[in-house]
Amino acid sequence: MAEGWKRLWSFVRRLPWYRFGAGVLAGGAGLVVTFIMRALGLGVFLPEIAVDFVVGRIPGGIESFFIRTLGEGAKLLALLTALAVFLVLPGIYATLFRRVQRWLKNRWLVIAFYTFSSAGIVLLGILPLLDAGLLGSNTPVGVGFAVFSQLIGYWLYAAILDHVLVDVAAEYPEGFSLSRRQFIAGTIGAIALAGLTIYGLGSLIAKKGRLVFASIDEMLSKERTPTSEFYVVTKNVIDPTVDAAGWVLSIGGLVSNPTTYSYADLQALASVDELVTLECVSNEVGGNLISTAEWTGVRLATILQSAGVDLSPGNWIVFTCADGYTAGIPIAKAMDPNTLVAIYMNGGPLATAHGYPARIIVPGLYGMFHAKWLTKIEAVQGLFSGYWQQKGWTNSEDLNGRVHTVAIIAWPADNSVVGGSTEIGIVAFAGDRGISLVEVSTDGGSTWNAATPLKAPLSGLTWSLWKYTPPGPLSGGSHRIVARAYDGTGLIQDSVPEPPFPGGAEGYDSITLLVSQ
Repeated sequence: MAEGWKRLWSFVRRLPWYRFGAGVLAGGAGLVVTFIMRALGLGVFLPEIAVDFVVGRIPGGIESFFIRTLGEGAKLLALLTALAVFLVLPGIYATLFRRVQRWLKNRWLVIAFYTFSSAGIVLLGILPLLDAGLLGSNTPVGVGFAVFSQLIGYWLYAAILDHVLVDVAAEYPEGFSLSRRQFIAGTIGAIALAGLTIYGLGSLIAKKGRLVFASIDEMLSKERTPTSEFYVVTKNVIDPTVDAAGWVLSIGGLVSNPTTYSYADLQALASVDELVTLECVSNEVGGNLISTAEWTGVRLATILQSAGVDLSPGNWIVFTCADGYTAGIPIAKAMDPNTLVAIYMNGGPLATAHGYPARIIVPGLYGMFHAKWLTKIEAVQGLFSGYWQQKGWTNSEDLNGRVHTVAIIAWPADNSVVGGSTEIGIVAFAGDRGISLVEVSTDGGSTWNAATPLKAPLSGLTWSLWKYTPPGPLSGGSHRIVARAYDGTGLIQDSVPEPPFPGGAEGYDSITLLVSQ
């Protein structure tokens, strides 16, 4: 056994760790440059493309598991994995530096070799494998900027690699020898880094959390969610930044008069204000991926009628977005007067995170149908499966895709210590069907009592706020509080727990309250 460990240690020590480490360092610098260029719209960032490629091909059930388990941390985990891959690869390639150096002999030729060979591997191999096209032809920035960014990034990689392995190495002619102590220290450091990463992911999981308000008064004051607190869910690592000055919304497909709208055109038509609550299909029962805002825009029906849309019952309206996202709704839902092309939110222009310059608002359906960064609207024949539907999530035909009725206990927070005479605040939502009744149980669902509306809802398309005051003080100890709602037709929400995938979460929301004596 001891002899085996010695052979293993001898093998580990012989590995070119110095060259590998130099390659990771140089590759990291190159990634930073390409990230900055990507943020400025001047290039491509490999980890982003890799994450988009993988996420776009993961089955919806697996994706839902990671979302439920890690929340936004799932995207961070994917990005960290991609970053690790694109740091390790240049590290491995750097281990060949001495061979290339002996082969080419000239320092500048070595730098040129590493620059053009590395960029070539990416542009001719990795990008096509990641469905970004030869030379990045399928990326939003096109071939020119894709090639330019990778040449710049890998020139920096080659230059730093040359500096470390030529200049720095000349200052330390004895080279780098990995001692047993250094190896152990490095292993401990790697474990510590992994621990910090897990801690960071845990923080994001906690951030996902429940929908909780600080008090019933705050429920009332934030009945319309401040834009800065409105939930955000996106498939992207980096969301698109659209310049409204050059932006055009095209209307086509099964229409007699294909047309286009500029941002100024929509501003001139934007005269409809609607208060609408949006909820993400991946929201857990009681989760905080639900918010309410005032949306201002033009009725989608107005735009479609102006284009002479074919109103055949089997037709669908398809939305295409600047980030490649697609979604579709039946023609009947598209012609609903409540369905908007929105350009304002809470009295101001849409924020980038919420779809600037234009997005779709489809009351009654889950958030995945409210397409952001809209660029194209088309009428097509037959059912259309959008981005999420191709991964197994529900579509919007018939009753599928409709928001499930839910009652969320939004005050007090779960596991709070309260007095016996506490009040309970509930947020209830059923899409465009409204809420007729909310009931609360303080004994785990054995008995139920009606809650009282705090006020009339902002509209028939928003959540409603309710309050329940127990008829007498709660006894000391632990109480399981459960809430349920009935939609505007009198239909009670489903009590059987279901995960978000594929059609939205179901079941009763509950919290535990610890009542002090």
